[in-house]
Amino acid sequence: MKAQRQLLSGWGRYRGAHAQTFTPADLSELEQYELPTTELVARGLGRSYGDAAQLTNGNAVVTTACRSVTWVERDRGLIRCDAGVTIGQLIDRFAPKGWFVPVTPGTRAVTVGGAVAADIHGKNHHVDGSFTAHVTRLRLRLASNEILTISPTEHEDLFWATAGGMGLTGVILDADIQLAALPTTTVAVETQRFDTLDPLLQEMRASDHRHDFSVAWVDLLRNSRSVLTQGSFATPSQLIELESVADAAGTHRRPGTLNIGLPKVALPRVAVTPGVRAFNELWFRKAPAEPTVTGESITAFFHPLDAIRDWNRVYGGTGFVQWQCVVPDDQTSTLQDLAERLGQLPSFFTVLKRFGPASNGPLSFPSPGWTLAVDLPATNKTLNGLPALDQLVADAGGRIYLAKDARLSRTHFEAMYPRLDEFKAIRAQVDPGARFRSDLAIRLGL
Repeated sequence: MKAQRQLLSGWGRYRGAHAQTFTPADLSELEQYELPTTELVARGLGRSYGDAAQLTNGNAVVTTACRSVTWVERDRGLIRCDAGVTIGQLIDRFAPKGWFVPVTPGTRAVTVGGAVAADIHGKNHHVDGSFTAHVTRLRLRLASNEILTISPTEHEDLFWATAGGMGLTGVILDADIQLAALPTTTVAVETQRFDTLDPLLQEMRASDHRHDFSVAWVDLLRNSRSVLTQGSFATPSQLIELESVADAAGTHRRPGTLNIGLPKVALPRVAVTPGVRAFNELWFRKAPAEPTVTGESITAFFHPLDAIRDWNRVYGGTGFVQWQCVVPDDQTSTLQDLAERLGQLPSFFTVLKRFGPASNGPLSFPSPGWTLAVDLPATNKTLNGLPALDQLVADAGGRIYLAKDARLSRTHFEAMYPRLDEFKAIRAQVDPGARFRSDLAIRLGL
């Protein structure tokens, strides 16, 4: 197994940590290799934004070379994936065959192991729930080195503790995933814009049930004006109406992706308020004044930021933090307050979505209501201002997303996750010596 000492960080490039990394060559080696006896954390591509997949002066098992995918039941779209397989690899392989990942976040560069550990969500949570709602079975290498098969019906408590458990129950080896049937690889997207937050919230409440996917970009620097995009995969007949193709043939294509890289030099903080204001103005004006339906590719609709592979560097050497919360549906006054305060920090690149029912995972993030995600430069003003917003979220009965977090306090965390003791009890059974840990786990008392 390849081993080396590396500086690891989350996607926000904030507070990295040196660790000894071990990269098994394939799943067989991950199953059989004697892992370090001291504390360790599993790591995929490192796309959690904070410190969930790093362990200062510890060990990290990197699963990215474990990339096998096989059919379990081809007729109904059930596949078995190694933990290191990425969302992008699944889309590229199966979209041309008429199947799509059941849930995708805003980037293709997330491994299956990471998707389970964070119980990721996408623009379709209000319809389809989070990622592990579509996982029928997975295998977990425990602290004892025993390999256990778990599912929603077999070792159920451990399965749901692993779903959103941030890698603290063991190393995920592989998972069976139910893909979604895909009529075409074009998304029929309805776009409309709003000058203030209230009409946006009203429209999302009224119309989300008509669309499989829904997300709003919100300009918190300018009175929370917004652009709402909602859609579903187009049928072949819709493609003709949208003039995306001349006929209904050839409607399943491998999505194309750009791969632009920023200059390989140290960058100053490019994301600064004047530049972001100018970008926001262009983005808002580009959207149609009246609701318009267009056909968009999978890449353009789901993963536009992936076109720039290292866009996280625009925040300079100090990095950035992403702050994502969820508040209950009836807490729109809290949402308004949060939007106003975030605009003063200031926050950049803000998105708003609606969540459906929560999963069974005690640490799974989504719960019914509104989820707001913002990128913020990692400045003293930001870091000193966020705890007051954490308190607003906690008081409203909401929570912060651990996969995006880099600085939440233990006090606020414990107030936000009422099933925390349930998770700790399950973890203590399978890892009594706390062999699996991370900087996030240590910071939050997990």
